[in-house]
Amino acid sequence: MPVPDFVGANLPIYQEISDKIVAAAPPEQRAAVRQAISIEIAAFIATDIRIMPAPPPSTFGNVPEQAPQAGERGYQVGSFTVYPQIQAGMFYDSNIYATRTATVSDGVGSISPSIAIRSNWDHNALYAEAGTDLTGYLHHGNENTADWHTKVQGRIDVNPTTRIILGGIALKEHEDRSSPDAVEGLTPTRYWELNGYAGVIHRIGVYNLRLGGAIERITYANVMGQNGEINNQDRNHNRYTAGISVSNNANIAFRPFFEGLADIRRYDHTPDDFVIEPATTGYYRNSNGYRVSVGSRFRITPAFVGEASVGVMGRYYADPRFKPVTTPAADANLRWNATEGTTAVLFLDRSIEETTLPGSPAYIYTIVGGRVEQTLLPKLTGIARLAFARSNFCQSTRWDNEADMSIGVRYYFTDYTYVGTDYRYTQRVSGDPTVNFNRHEVFVVLGSAF
Repeated sequence: MPVPDFVGANLPIYQEISDKIVAAAPPEQRAAVRQAISIEIAAFIATDIRIMPAPPPSTFGNVPEQAPQAGERGYQVGSFTVYPQIQAGMFYDSNIYATRTATVSDGVGSISPSIAIRSNWDHNALYAEAGTDLTGYLHHGNENTADWHTKVQGRIDVNPTTRIILGGIALKEHEDRSSPDAVEGLTPTRYWELNGYAGVIHRIGVYNLRLGGAIERITYANVMGQNGEINNQDRNHNRYTAGISVSNNANIAFRPFFEGLADIRRYDHTPDDFVIEPATTGYYRNSNGYRVSVGSRFRITPAFVGEASVGVMGRYYADPRFKPVTTPAADANLRWNATEGTTAVLFLDRSIEETTLPGSPAYIYTIVGGRVEQTLLPKLTGIARLAFARSNFCQSTRWDNEADMSIGVRYYFTDYTYVGTDYRYTQRVSGDPTVNFNRHEVFVVLGSAF
């Protein structure tokens, strides 16, 4: 069980499970064993909300990501398997700027090619992926974006009870117009993230111990506004995290765990550049935080599995005007294969998020939701999603309630090639009525994994 924000890459974990099972089978049976387990692993990945979380505040309203696939697709290149994938689509957005009034609509096209590579070694492992998301607007070219991401993760098998995890992530993204921190520039705000992490996994009898840490660097680009350039440099910061997790795996039906995470955030420029009048100064947003929780992974029946935890989290700020933030921590996800053709997932998560809102140190973000997939015909699947989020801005009268709901279908020409359509509705109702909005989106998507 990973500590939140610890290693964060779940797809390689499933591949490790597959590799272990296959390696344990007799050589002449390994191909058949791999084919059999790939079906179950692919189904689990498709509904694992740790891989496909509900959109966070900074991306609320973006095109829903497809779940990563796993299985027998891909190309063998020596001791590696290469997985190319591409998704392209068009969608209509009724409110591209996420505004309360004077809404602007547009048609949008997108294309998202990606490639992943994983090793097929008996010991140690290597996984890498890279992809880009290109989006173009029919009438509002200033909204066009070109995002990309890369990731590398390696596993060193020191001995049968000890493994070392090393990895890094680099990406360029943009803030969605519905973000609470959107600065209303003439173009979306771009940002870059660099993340390096390392960890050790050690088994002691029935206990699994995970120790790790990560360094994250986030930088924002300035954007032009109606009255000149908007400075975002005071948002640039480093984040340092260290975590520990201990789990008891004696009983596969009930595996309790303890988690702890320390989190330090340091900004390049303090105070920030918010000044009400010459006699005041901006805010010192450096902070130290923590999160501790206890929980369990469980299997009530073969068709009903999940995990849940509860605890406490908090942050302490350098600015004396900011009070410490302490609040309950909780997260959960449940997966139920109700029938052969019906799968349901429910999830809950709480976190403390950064903000640029003047006078507020942070907001407490709570999200709950789920999704249901129903096989309608042998090659036709229906999907319904629903999520509600609450943002409570500390030391502020502002609160945001957000709803995100969608319904769609996917038709699979093959196991990994599909065409789909979705309708999505998002809405925000806030204590600050100037940031209220609603948005309708209709998607048509074509995707294939090779």
